[in-house]
Amino acid sequence: MAEEPPRVDLINHYRLETLFGEASVSHTIRSPFTYEEEWRRAEAIGRGGFSVVHLEHGPNNRVRAVKVIDKTAFSPALDFTRELAIMSFLTEHRVSLFVQFLGWFENSEKLYIAMEYFEKGDLRRHLSERISAPTAKLLARQLLEGLNVMHRNGIAHRDIKPENIFVVSLYPFRIKLGDFGVSKCINEHTMLRTRVFTRSYSAPEILGALDSSLETSEYTCAVDIWSLGCVMFEVLTGSVLFKMECFVWHFCNGKAGFMLEPLREAMNDEGGFEFVCGLLSLDPVGRPSAVEALHDPWLKVPEVRKVKKGGVCLRFYDTIS
Repeated sequence: MAEEPPRVDLINHYRLETLFGEASVSHTIRSPFTYEEEWRRAEAIGRGGFSVVHLEHGPNNRVRAVKVIDKTAFSPALDFTRELAIMSFLTEHRVSLFVQFLGWFENSEKLYIAMEYFEKGDLRRHLSERISAPTAKLLARQLLEGLNVMHRNGIAHRDIKPENIFVVSLYPFRIKLGDFGVSKCINEHTMLRTRVFTRSYSAPEILGALDSSLETSEYTCAVDIWSLGCVMFEVLTGSVLFKMECFVWHFCNGKAGFMLEPLREAMNDEGGFEFVCGLLSLDPVGRPSAVEALHDPWLKVPEVRKVKKGGVCLRFYDTIS
């Protein structure tokens, strides 16, 4: 794996010089020339354990989402720069796959992270009805492309779930991966040990279902592949695979075939069931890498090829990887 992405230079590049008002902030932008931008806070559009996300309105009808983290709820020694470093790195490298990082600012009590806003919300909002298999394939491909960028640069997301997948457009279907609050940089000499997770999407090695020694259990970027498998199961069946943590233990102890039966029944095309089952391999080493999963035959999509014959334009559908 690559070494940890550059930190200080990118973080400083995205810092916004800020003057705080009662219900607004003003940024002084000094490149390429100096000017002021005022942003007005609107309604809260999301909440977490120690943060809230607000919609803000700026000049020229621009909007952004701002994550506000209460620093007083954490130890003074806690380093908040990891999330900033990862967001800046991913925005610089493949902004088409990740929520765009627009900058950050802070005062003595709070850290503010500005990001692009998605009018269509997250994937959870669109799961009230089952998503078609072709759309599910597009979803999987885009998520795997994002994970491939992260993993080959030594970054594990560690919280893949519908709430962290944001819908850019429905036609064509485009998504971006976001919320890197628990993401972490690793390399070939390090393993992940901290138990950070959303239970319904957490790999068994994080929960200790494969190792009774929770404090010493180690895991790798393969946890993201498992979480993607959970998301794909939900997308294709309309139901959550692991509604309770104990269901993961049942899955690991002989009940996998029974629990995956709804997926088998939902799949009409060849390969989809096997693709998701591969992501949900109990052995982390047995799960495909992101780039290996991208080459799975099930993810091939049709491409229209026009051929003229006898003055008539015929359409053929080829498959592309």
